[in-house]
Amino acid sequence: MLSIKRTCTNKIITRALELDGKPLVAVLRQGAEDCEPCSNVQQLQNLLDEYSQAIIVYNQHEEAIKLINLLQLPAAQIFIEIRQETKGVLGLHAIRNIGGQQETLELVYQ
Repeated sequence: MLSIKRTCTNKIITRALELDGKPLVAVLRQGAEDCEPCSNVQQLQNLLDEYSQAIIVYNQHEEAIKLINLLQLPAAQIFIEIRQETKGVLGLHAIRNIGGQQETLELVYQ
C-alpha cells in the first residue's frame, strides 16, 4: 500500500494536463505536497541518490519511459504512472518492480 496526499495527486494530474502530450518525469518525496519535475537523466538520478525512498512519477510518453530506462534504480523502486483512462480521464497507477515483474500497489489518497 502506498499513501500520498490528495492535494499532491491533484497537482500531479494538473501538471500532466498542462504538459498536454509532452513527457513528464518527476521525483516525489515521502509526504511531499508536489512532485519535482526533472528535465534530464542526471538531475533525476541525483535526486534519487539523495532521497533513496523517493518515488518516480511519469506519464506514458515515449521520451519519459526512455529517460527512466537510463537510470540505475534499486530493485524495489516504486513508480507512479500517470495513465490516460477511457475518454481522456487521467488516473494514477502505483507500481513496484520486483524481480523484473511489475506489482501493482494499492494507492491510498489522504
